[in-house]
Amino acid sequence: MTLPVTREWGPADGRPLVFWPGLNPWGGLQLVEAGPLLGERGFRVASIAPPGGGETPPLDDPDAYRPSRLAELVLEVADTQGFDRFAFMGASWGASIGVHLASAHGERVQALILLDAGHTDVKLDRTRDELVAEFEADQADVVFESWDGFFEYARERVRSWRPELELRYRAGMTERAGKIVPLASPRAAAWALHGVAAEPPSSQHGRLTMPVLLVLARDREDREARTRFEAAVPHAEIVVLDSGHDIAEDIPHELADLVADRLGDLT
Repeated sequence: MTLPVTREWGPADGRPLVFWPGLNPWGGLQLVEAGPLLGERGFRVASIAPPGGGETPPLDDPDAYRPSRLAELVLEVADTQGFDRFAFMGASWGASIGVHLASAHGERVQALILLDAGHTDVKLDRTRDELVAEFEADQADVVFESWDGFFEYARERVRSWRPELELRYRAGMTERAGKIVPLASPRAAAWALHGVAAEPPSSQHGRLTMPVLLVLARDREDREARTRFEAAVPHAEIVVLDSGHDIAEDIPHELADLVADRLGDLT
């Protein structure tokens, strides 16, 4: 299996932090702002560009997208980085992977940071093949006549547009047959969502023994899911921030400050 591309920030001798982004065509550079900020705070950040997300080729086996299998891929990345023990931060899809990683490999994961997911499960009423057809149809509609047209769309979907975000959104797109289209594989995305539903994070919550920080977005807070998670992982700290689901994009400075502060308490 080919190792994923990683984006890296921070000093070579910084504190190891591995990140897995959310499931969208612009996930590979989700830490385009927060990554450098964490690097300035002394972390060595390795942000994984997931298989099928555009920068890294998709996997051939749909079962390879189960969170428990992707967790093994995280360990391979950590090994290549020379990280023996490391903190893991996952956003959305990445948070579900992080739960499986930490439950199976607690000896490697020093701390677990979950960004608005990993505390609740995904329930599906569609088969894997039906999901693939749905994702392919949805992505077929994400087509733009020009880069200007695409960035007009991108600015509308972002809470507060900054010039720094252009790199993230441009990295997820390509020009094909005169159109601007996503690089990501819709089939891989469908397999990934099906994998999260097949291996629910809640099945592993009771095995989380390391420090856990769950960061919830106020715009999406699910109090019932939070209550269940608190009962299953009573030692976890839960922080609610004024943000949408993409916390790293909406409030990168606040996120970097929070993560640096909490991980700093572990030294």
